[in-house]
Amino acid sequence: MRLAPLVLSVRESGRKAGCAQSSCPFCGVRFAEGQEPFLCPDGSADFSCAPCHLVRHLERDTIAEEAVLIWLPEMTQAALNALAHGAHKRLAREGALRWASPFALTPDEVPNGALETIRALEARSVEAETRLGASSPRVLGAALMRMKPRLYEDRARLLGGLRLWPRGRFFVDGEDIYPQLIADRVAA
Repeated sequence: MRLAPLVLSVRESGRKAGCAQSSCPFCGVRFAEGQEPFLCPDGSADFSCAPCHLVRHLERDTIAEEAVLIWLPEMTQAALNALAHGAHKRLAREGALRWASPFALTPDEVPNGALETIRALEARSVEAETRLGASSPRVLGAALMRMKPRLYEDRARLLGGLRLWPRGRFFVDGEDIYPQLIADRVAA
């Protein structure tokens, strides 16, 4: 399967793929059985996984709780999202997904590769803040919405190694549905 380009964006219209879509067209991660598409602000259906949806919708009201900007030029956004899925899925299997968020207090636990990966990637937000002046995707989203169309089209080159790290949260109508999305994927 050829993956679609995944670039930090705002207000990207949904992908109207066939109903038989079984994996994310951006990172290739398999959807949970019966997963519904997310609705875009324009009302169109977005057939993507939650982390890829976040990358394409930095204008979300809850984006600052859901993700953080990191500097990681050595990895594509799609590969990073697939890595996030793996880490979150492993934590969910262990009943520890709540620890994926930097807002969660973690007890002294035995070393956990998934948590160590998450913490190492979160630490890359310092470099993003140094280069951009902020690590908040909300700030970048506001700047992208103000860009002239020609500059916006060139954002992949302009933003270089900037990536969005999903924090294991995804809000729909004020409710964090990400734990259920991952649980459904673990159960499948």
